[in-house]
Amino acid sequence: MRLMPVALFAAAVVAAALVVVVAATSAAAADPTAVDPAAPASKPPRVSADVVTTSVSPAKITAAAGGEVTFTVRVDIAPTWHLYDHSYAHDAEAFYIGIDLVPGESADLAAYQAAFPPGKEGEFMGEKVSMLYDRVDIKVTAKLPDQAAGKVDLPLVLTAQACDSKICLQPSDILIAVTLHVE
Repeated sequence: MRLMPVALFAAAVVAAALVVVVAATSAAAADPTAVDPAAPASKPPRVSADVVTTSVSPAKITAAAGGEVTFTVRVDIAPTWHLYDHSYAHDAEAFYIGIDLVPGESADLAAYQAAFPPGKEGEFMGEKVSMLYDRVDIKVTAKLPDQAAGKVDLPLVLTAQACDSKICLQPSDILIAVTLHVE
């Protein structure tokens, strides 16, 4: 007769465990932002490309041979991170690496210009600096050579160094593949 209480105890433990699992599953379903403690931890970012993404608009860029095209390169910066504005990009005295967008080596253009938005004043390690947060739109104007025809690949290279309130990640050169359609 001693087995009966043990069996009842075991059944109660199993039932309680099922209630906890069901409750945890229901809570996670109710809150999609809930963190699963059993899930593997994500790797911390190591390079700036880990927290910076890019896109180009419009999706289809057309121009005439010898003509000028204008498009936007959008840079999305992960929450809690910032970039340094373009004013630092070509300043040999600057301690910070400013955002820059240049044509890749194989780009065949007659002219190129990128217009960067101004940064917002902030502070990093006790020094006032000009920073970019969240989303940055860079307006690009390029002139195609007169002999351009068909689809023209225009590789661009975005240089960026992302920092948070404590550290800066290794700078990244992020390749952006743009295709121009010559009509």
